[in-house]
Amino acid sequence: MAVAVVLALTVAPQADASTVSEPKRPNIIFFLVDDMSADLLQYMDTVRGLAHDGTTFTDYYVADSLCCPSRASMFTGQFPHNTGVRTNQGYDRGGHRAFKKHEGRTYAASLHQAGYRTGYLGKYINEYPAVDGYRVPVGWDEWHVTAGGGYNEFKYQLTRYIKEESGGKRPIDASGGKYLVDQLGQRAVGFIERSREYAPGEPFFLQVSPFSPHNRVNVKPGDKEPRFPPARRDRPKNRFPAGQFPHGDCGGPDCGTIDVATALPAFNEDTADKPSWVRRTPIGPKLVKKLREDFRDRIRMVQSVDDMVERVLSALTDEEKQNTYVVFTSDNGFHLGQHRLLRGKSTAYDHDVRVPLLVKRPATGQRGDFATSAIAQNVDLFATFLDMAGLGKATRDSRDGRSLLPLIQGQKVTGWRDAALIEHVRPNPNTPGEPDPDADAIKKGNSRAPSYSAVRTAGELYVEYESDPKPEYYNTVTDPHEESNDPGNARTADLGKVLDGLKGCGRPGAVDCWTAAHLH
Repeated sequence: MAVAVVLALTVAPQADASTVSEPKRPNIIFFLVDDMSADLLQYMDTVRGLAHDGTTFTDYYVADSLCCPSRASMFTGQFPHNTGVRTNQGYDRGGHRAFKKHEGRTYAASLHQAGYRTGYLGKYINEYPAVDGYRVPVGWDEWHVTAGGGYNEFKYQLTRYIKEESGGKRPIDASGGKYLVDQLGQRAVGFIERSREYAPGEPFFLQVSPFSPHNRVNVKPGDKEPRFPPARRDRPKNRFPAGQFPHGDCGGPDCGTIDVATALPAFNEDTADKPSWVRRTPIGPKLVKKLREDFRDRIRMVQSVDDMVERVLSALTDEEKQNTYVVFTSDNGFHLGQHRLLRGKSTAYDHDVRVPLLVKRPATGQRGDFATSAIAQNVDLFATFLDMAGLGKATRDSRDGRSLLPLIQGQKVTGWRDAALIEHVRPNPNTPGEPDPDADAIKKGNSRAPSYSAVRTAGELYVEYESDPKPEYYNTVTDPHEESNDPGNARTADLGKVLDGLKGCGRPGAVDCWTAAHLH
């Protein structure tokens, strides 16, 4: 890492030790949404505004485009093959059953131990609280977590636990009626206000994790409620009507006005060169119309997220704004017809794994709108939060990721990673327990990706499938939308070696993941 050193020409008088105070540690607000693809960001004015005197990561990739494994990697700073959390369900190497052993080693546990007042709101880990009830994990002073029904946004249970008021009791659940995203915004403001009361002068860490824009579960034909349910105020027909958003030509007269110049990249493209699991006949006009409606409703859904972010940030005092980092990202992306893939995620294509990451710096920090193309991953968030809090380097760098704080601060960093690891285990849709909330995506059509491991560099995507001897390769410089598969490309040999090092990195006897992420 390159470090700039400025030498003063004059020497200030030495201050008395009794008058020197420690720098005030910053607050951290972390907004983590669910299934938000990068194409939705353009419709979120407040969230895009975080880039003002903030940092935009243009090449941020999740390690697994599936809710539970992705969140586990954020919490722990480790890739899915090291957390052991591979799916959403406990009977299938995933869910809360697989994750709960890590709860004592998350960023929340470290921050709480360091004196931060912490609060979690919204969606936690899949299958909570089915495993062992309404237990508050280590490290959280407030716990407002959905215990059921959150995906439909209106009929849900939401716990309420405030350490200073609970007397040691477990959280209780209360039924919801208000749109869930709005409820979370209200409770987030309450957390900030209580932090001033219960921990004056101390920093706080607040994580707000709405389900939006994830689809409802168990959608049935003829349901009146949209598959992607917006808030009531965002449902008028003139609210983002058909034709005002990018999507591909549906090939029929009843598709509405479509600006082909801004069509969703790779929508309904010819998939003859893709692996067998992707190949599909063209999506017909009737289904394209449904997908366009879904995309419109996803745009409408994120309006409430944008409102929530504005509401929470408006609750900060001027002094708090001067000392607060605001982080916004998604656990994974989503596809709606790209490469003829029906509704879903879990692929290694950019629309599923490359998601927004924006970080607003404290108002007293560096001014300017920074953007970085450094390859960042969700395994970096653990180290980043600890670095923001001023915790030790040994703790920050002991896992698979690295702190993004130097990049956030606009520093020139040398020796950064060259490759992102993306890995996925195909879920078993027939395991017992709670239904997988992504069952619609993994049971139907061609959106159920096989197990794979992949490498994403600044200009290439290389994928190896367990079920296919041929790799998948794209030059993303000449083919940014990953439409022309070239499995015989000479680069596949070198990238295969890089992937071999990444697939088992961090395990006993193997190279560490940071070293493995560098091309040789």
